[in-house]
Amino acid sequence: MIHYHQLGSVPPKHHVAHREEGKLLMEQCMTRVGFDSTYSILYYRVPPTDECAVRTMELPGFCPVTPIDDQPLHRRHIRTQDLAHKGDFLTGRRTVLMNDDVRISVCKPNQPAGHEWFSNADGDECWFAYEGGGMVETVYGPLPFKKYDYVIIPKATPYRLHTDGDTGTFLVFESDSYIDVPKQYRNESGQITLDAPYCHRDFRKPEELLRFDRERHGDAPYPLVVKFGNRISVHDYQHFPWDVVGWDGYSYPVAFNILDYQPRTGAIHLPPTIHITFAGRGFIICSFVPRKVDYWDSGDNKAIPCPYGHASVDCDEILYYVEGNFTSRKGIDQQSISLHPMGVPHGPHPGTYEKSIGIPKTNELAVMCDTFKPLLMTDAASDLEDKDYNYTWVRRENEAMETSK
Repeated sequence: MIHYHQLGSVPPKHHVAHREEGKLLMEQCMTRVGFDSTYSILYYRVPPTDECAVRTMELPGFCPVTPIDDQPLHRRHIRTQDLAHKGDFLTGRRTVLMNDDVRISVCKPNQPAGHEWFSNADGDECWFAYEGGGMVETVYGPLPFKKYDYVIIPKATPYRLHTDGDTGTFLVFESDSYIDVPKQYRNESGQITLDAPYCHRDFRKPEELLRFDRERHGDAPYPLVVKFGNRISVHDYQHFPWDVVGWDGYSYPVAFNILDYQPRTGAIHLPPTIHITFAGRGFIICSFVPRKVDYWDSGDNKAIPCPYGHASVDCDEILYYVEGNFTSRKGIDQQSISLHPMGVPHGPHPGTYEKSIGIPKTNELAVMCDTFKPLLMTDAASDLEDKDYNYTWVRRENEAMETSK
């Protein structure tokens, strides 16, 4: 996904015998788009096919989940900061917005990861660590992460996410396909270009293999929770199924910190697409980081750094507010999610547009997602919604409508 990587022992060619102490190892190919895209090849001590039982399972608020029926078209504000910490990386997930291309969840665990591992067979996942660090334990090896990291976990990767102090706050994007570096940031050889907003060195990857530890991994059976098609099945294994001697390829988890994103600034305001960080099928993920702002100055015709009003009639837009002050918004707190749907104009709150003229920089930190299909709220989002947000653009006599109630 980012670049070629190898860990541990692999044979000199694909699909040839590879042994450890005389025992033939099982080769497994993790391929994308059939056999036509990126792949990794792993070598197992025990074949990862010895499941001894399969059962169904439900995770309320995460899977299965459906959108609410009555959703009038208007701007929305979801106060995820009001969501209580609960569960672990899996049981604590709450899907708040969804369409056919992407689901957006919030996870605020307060418990250690359980015995279950998780594999999303629907698509890639991208975890943004708003609060807390830790380690993602995967079949490709452990991957440490820290505050403000994006962690991309490829489709069908078995993993557990461990948080420091058993607590944290995460925004999670769940694709029905891929989440990757946008094509415009790659050259013809797949290398990240020199004018991209990051480089290969910014991405961290597993640096050691996963080692079985009975104290940490427990005894059999070893359950793998698999999500596919809005349903969950649990596969129990008699042997620890993620014990590999080596692997190589392009598909594996990576971490990237949002503060390593290199922002662009123009003389006049540039469209939000310049902030693209990752792309999926039907959506993009963008990073707004502290940066100098628009500097055009021609007498009375100065640049306006505050985003202009716009009606992006082909896209829904959400913004997850992380830190700092936003030139266009009042009454929005950290962990707030704003949803501005296609077909409805939106723009800066009253007073913020003119106030932004002449400011030299912005300290905002946020994650944005644009989708080409409408995003629908779930019950979890409805319970957290600021119902008056849609009216905070309206000026009323004797009432300063610059803040959301």
